[in-house]
Amino acid sequence: MITDWYYAVEGASVGPVSEEEFKKLIAAGTIHSDTLVWQEGMEDWVPFGRADGQNTAPSVPPFNAANAPPDPARADANSFQGALKDGFARYVDFRTRSTRSQFWWWSLWSILFGIAASIVDAIIGFGDSGPVNGLVSLAILLPSIAVAIRRLHDIGRSGWWYLFVFLPIIGWILLIVFFCTKTDENTNQWGNPPQR
Repeated sequence: MITDWYYAVEGASVGPVSEEEFKKLIAAGTIHSDTLVWQEGMEDWVPFGRADGQNTAPSVPPFNAANAPPDPARADANSFQGALKDGFARYVDFRTRSTRSQFWWWSLWSILFGIAASIVDAIIGFGDSGPVNGLVSLAILLPSIAVAIRRLHDIGRSGWWYLFVFLPIIGWILLIVFFCTKTDENTNQWGNPPQR
């Protein structure tokens, strides 16, 4: 007899969920191998990856990029204004892909924000490294890292390559080459090719 499943999200129990719906949640990526699950007959909540030994749990399907969700980028993300909106809208998206134009338009916006903040700091008497520049730099830091990692994903490289930013000159040159590389037209582990 198959019983309903319960799973934990941010410390809260969700359920009961039917076996069929539970399989859909796994396929959608909502339930991972480390998600805590429970089913009647189990002694305690366990990570889903270890639930097989407790009860008959469906196995986690391997990642299939062909079934990946559509590109989450805005339709106008490859334009000057669209790249700004997309950069802030996906400021913590480290799992998908971004095109060259999305990355470079975002970089241009970052430079323009930095110049404007320095001018404002100079006008109010703080020089070019005052509080406005610091706040602007802080506001664009996370979106800039996210778009850089998505750009690396777009050419089939892991986001860990971004750590080369801490290697002066050689690392910077390597990253610039990566950021200028043409989009991988094939589906990879980070999803389908971004929209043009």
